[in-house]
Amino acid sequence: MSGFANPFVNPTESYVRDIDILKHYVEDSAKYLHLSTNRPLEQCKAFITANLKKGGKFEFKDPKTIYLQRNDSGDREKVETTLHRYVSDSINKKELIAPTFTTYVHPNKKKSLLSVYIDNNVKARSVAKKAMFAAKSAGNKHLHAVKKIEQTNRKLSNNAISGAHVSPSTPLFNKTAHATLTSNCRSTSAYGNANNEKFLSGNRHYFNHHIVLNNIVSIVNHTNYDQLKATIEKYNIHYPSCDEVMDCIKYSTSFYWRSPLYMKKIERLVHSLDPLQRAAFVYTGDFHHLKKHNNALALSFVKTLSTKVVGVCESPLKVILDAPEDHVNLAHQICLKETAGIGKEYEKIENTPAIHTLALTVLNIANTITQYADLIQTLWVTGNIPASVSHFPDSIRRSALTSDTDSTIFTVQDWVFWYKDKLSFDDEAMAVAATMIFLASATITHVLAIMSANFGIVPERLHQIAMKNEYKFDVFVPTQLGKHYYATMSCQEGNVFTEHETEIKGVYLKSSNAPKEIVNQAAAMMEDIMQSVMTKGSLSIMKYIKEVADTERKIIASIERGESTYLRAGSIKEADSYTADEELSPYQNHRFWNDVFGPKYGVMPDPPYSTVKVSMVTSTPKAFKAWVNGLTDRDLAQRLLDWSARCDKNKITTIHLPIDAISRGLPAEIIPAINHRKIVTDIVKIMYLILETLGVYTMEKKVSRLMSDQY
Repeated sequence: MSGFANPFVNPTESYVRDIDILKHYVEDSAKYLHLSTNRPLEQCKAFITANLKKGGKFEFKDPKTIYLQRNDSGDREKVETTLHRYVSDSINKKELIAPTFTTYVHPNKKKSLLSVYIDNNVKARSVAKKAMFAAKSAGNKHLHAVKKIEQTNRKLSNNAISGAHVSPSTPLFNKTAHATLTSNCRSTSAYGNANNEKFLSGNRHYFNHHIVLNNIVSIVNHTNYDQLKATIEKYNIHYPSCDEVMDCIKYSTSFYWRSPLYMKKIERLVHSLDPLQRAAFVYTGDFHHLKKHNNALALSFVKTLSTKVVGVCESPLKVILDAPEDHVNLAHQICLKETAGIGKEYEKIENTPAIHTLALTVLNIANTITQYADLIQTLWVTGNIPASVSHFPDSIRRSALTSDTDSTIFTVQDWVFWYKDKLSFDDEAMAVAATMIFLASATITHVLAIMSANFGIVPERLHQIAMKNEYKFDVFVPTQLGKHYYATMSCQEGNVFTEHETEIKGVYLKSSNAPKEIVNQAAAMMEDIMQSVMTKGSLSIMKYIKEVADTERKIIASIERGESTYLRAGSIKEADSYTADEELSPYQNHRFWNDVFGPKYGVMPDPPYSTVKVSMVTSTPKAFKAWVNGLTDRDLAQRLLDWSARCDKNKITTIHLPIDAISRGLPAEIIPAINHRKIVTDIVKIMYLILETLGVYTMEKKVSRLMSDQY
């Protein structure tokens, strides 16, 4: 495997900084004029250049910029310049430029001590993670837990530096550093999402017509047409017609705007393109549209790359150990039966057919990539990056399900549907899914290298910013709440699990304040949903609606029996534990109980003690009055009225009932006034979130209906 040339990236020295804004503006504007008017390109360029000068029709006015600069003594001083000069000076000094426009001296001039610390932590974490995976595959739960904690601590140590940067009380306080780190991470995530959207789904962030026009011109200006023509002829790739180009554009613009006027403007530009230029626009960085117009080519490539190869391999262990890590990780997922549970401990399958199958599959991956290297280089490793990344958080997506500051979670299910013509979770479907994930991850490497080069990252760290494929979820279910999802995980960093692991993220799904019984029931519901999809390919929504409705009825019946089983726990502390006076602090709940309910149900000693919280329908003066008037125990009713007058309260939203006083059941007077619906929705919220993932929406600002109202 030695000598393998990765076609998904260019040589390191070819990634150079290229952020001359005026130069690119002139080139793209001239190209647009040339295509629109059919006038000579040089004439168009001269026109643009002349009119950018002072007195021109669109005179360039460099905006003033004020910034703080550290002098030789380390003190900051205010400096005024222009934006173009600011960027140009930074480039000439070879400074690093963050997306926030904060600049840093080149590491060859002054190296950060923190970078050395972080590098060491990253290396140590990598060692701990490998040991963690090895322990897991060996079934050593204790060592696995220890190494998991160790690698987590290494990660937290690095993350803590970012927190220290924004904390004035620490010696690492640096106002701009945290913003630099966050903006770098978010740029990385945005490029990852944008690349996945375009590569896997053909979806481009064309939120206005200017973006479309600019992107067409940019791609046309940054394409190697000799290379493109040779590749098209070799693979007999279809030349898109003008109508097909417009379909490609409308596929993305339809999410954002409708305008016959602007679409006509775009169409005129499209009609000015020659066949090669149209092909460049449609296929560059876009496997979806390549597949759409060249199905046989896409099928052959994916089928060959995802094939498990059985046979005998010479020196199989050497082949595996010498291969690129991402090739081995892909081979692990193609050879699921051979690699499940072994981690990277190949001695477990040494001298078995499994290691030969794995090695031959690794070789096939390398050979296939080499076979299609010209296609990869021509269409997916170009100077063109996804458009409009700066606004990507507002994009409407087809593949990217969710993302965090520095990560992206995306789906390849449409590719499995295309390949299998159905929803499937068999070994072949899993191999295709893993292959598409591999390709998406491989193509982002080049995009991030371009980004890093323009940040000014030194060549030896060019690929340090990376988006490696860490987890593979066979079923992933996002909710309407950010960072809340449930999923089944089958693989982590190439380590194939013997059994699926359930991943539940988000406080409302995993550690809800609901009773443990409800949390466990919800967890079982999520597991059942995912297993139904994987084993049957479908599920019954009514089954889960009925389950939620039955749960609601069970809670209501329990409350009506006077049980406190499903009521939320609370507490009352000593009076001096609260900053507010007794009449205003939660301590008033103690006095309320003793004054009103104590004479009948037992006076409570001074706090602290535990309570249950009961939501009441008496949250308005009218409802409170109706409740009091309806009480048969008129002595208790009078105590309520006395309390109301004394405390100047004419409504009750929540009552805290001492647990020790309700061991035989809730007070009979309270049960009719309990807000069952409010209590039910609070408890069953976790299940409502699950129903929303199935397209059943129940939660509103005001509770208007329960599942049990209808089912």
